[in-house]
Amino acid sequence: MNQNLSHYLYHARVIKRHIHLLPKIISGFAKTLILRQPVLRTIELALLTECNSKCVMCYASRMKRDDDTYLTVDEYARIWKEASRLGAFSVILSGGEPTLRKDLFDILAVMEPQSTIFALVTNSLNLDRDYLADLKRAGVETIHLSLDSTTRETNDLIRGAEGHYQKVIEAITEAKRQGFAVYLSTVIMHNGLGKMEEMVRFAQENDIGIVFSLACVSGNWADEQGVLLTADEWQAVQEYMNQNRHVRSDWTINFSLRQECPGGREKISISCYGDVMGCGMNYISFGNVREEPLEKIWRRMQNFPDFKRRSPDCLIGADPDYIERYIKPIAGMTVPVPIERHPLNPIQLSELDKKK
Repeated sequence: MNQNLSHYLYHARVIKRHIHLLPKIISGFAKTLILRQPVLRTIELALLTECNSKCVMCYASRMKRDDDTYLTVDEYARIWKEASRLGAFSVILSGGEPTLRKDLFDILAVMEPQSTIFALVTNSLNLDRDYLADLKRAGVETIHLSLDSTTRETNDLIRGAEGHYQKVIEAITEAKRQGFAVYLSTVIMHNGLGKMEEMVRFAQENDIGIVFSLACVSGNWADEQGVLLTADEWQAVQEYMNQNRHVRSDWTINFSLRQECPGGREKISISCYGDVMGCGMNYISFGNVREEPLEKIWRRMQNFPDFKRRSPDCLIGADPDYIERYIKPIAGMTVPVPIERHPLNPIQLSELDKKK
């Protein structure tokens, strides 16, 4: 509880700009802690698969389809109305690289920007003073900038874009000047605890936050089992996070006030094609918003045994059993994979729909 309270106080600063959301947020805590009811808090929207960098770990690389079209502005408007009714007040915009969507500002406009907390995850390559100002006017309050080393050459090699490091440095300065809440987004992998400490020190020195994502065997790393954290490393990461309030992740900010994977309950991810997943790197889908109401899919997800058990570990990066049963079997496949067509552990949607 102390860890979560400390993290909430630091990372909830953006809520001060949305005081009118407090009743909705308090209701989320009350329904979760007192009534034991699920409440949707955040949706992550992967707006497209294209990107202007070539990250070595790219998790969107296997999502591209040639026979489908991206969700439209009107579809995003409908999705948000459904998500908001379920309690959501927070939207994470990702990709690919979200700034490559020519209709990004139209999407923001139909998602009630005055009453929604937006976070944009970007490689920073398209950010300049004017674009950041446009984002601010559109309602974006938080910027997550991808960075994986404080050494220019190392970072640019990992991110596959010459000049990436310098663009991030420039974006930090300008985004802070314009009043954004600024975070670094970095991947923690096997033998990477030294890098973890390096990145946190950098964030502290620049008075910004940092978001940890755990390496997982998806995308370009689908066959790279050696990137996964060991049990001891995962324990070290958790202990380090306890001591550093600058750090946050999916599993530390929950209505339940517990460390647990929020996938399928408090948080969902929707692909650019409408597939609904537990998170943006957990490439198992439970339905498509073009075919079914979001609420029906979300209720179904809560009956999936691995979401229902509220794992204290990140399912895709630190839960060996889940990785073995659900993530490794889809290595090399086009993702996401519908749960009913999983090659090793399929579950029929009708079975999930009827469970209580």
